[in-house]
Amino acid sequence: MSDLYVRAMDWVYRLCIWIAGACLLFMVFVYLFAIYARFRPGFPEWLGFLPVGSTSWPEPLSNVCMISFSFIGAAAAYRAGGHIAISMLTDHISENARKVLRKIVDVFMLITCIFIIVWGIRGCSDAWTDVIASLPFLTSGMVHIPVVIGSFLTALFVIESLIAGPQNHRELVRFGSPSAGH
Repeated sequence: MSDLYVRAMDWVYRLCIWIAGACLLFMVFVYLFAIYARFRPGFPEWLGFLPVGSTSWPEPLSNVCMISFSFIGAAAAYRAGGHIAISMLTDHISENARKVLRKIVDVFMLITCIFIIVWGIRGCSDAWTDVIASLPFLTSGMVHIPVVIGSFLTALFVIESLIAGPQNHRELVRFGSPSAGH
């Protein structure tokens, strides 16, 4: 059972990496477009669904990309062991105590994820009708959905760590690994 869950999390991990990378790349193009459009009034005409003559929309759109990149990328970073960790204490304790402490940290991380998911859903639903002026097709609630999704994905990786142990030793999660696809 745990092998099946780890294989499923391998797929989710790759998906997180690709989504985070796509959000970052899209954000870069939005900013490049905004810089170019700033010096070309009325450019481009085919973007009629955006406020006319306005270049105020790239910032909120890039914020959506950054929120998505941050929270979905953070889930992948948690699985890869690339998150912030203070090892001063754990470097000086026994291996058994380190395993117990790792489980305690995972339980607290799972509680944090559940808290963010519950209150994030409430926050998104409360702000669902708050339209963003420069992006009339987006609401503030929609913008913060990636916070909930990223916390859910992090919770999946925390559960994996509780069931099968940390995965940061595997080749898949090492940066630059040919099998990881990054």
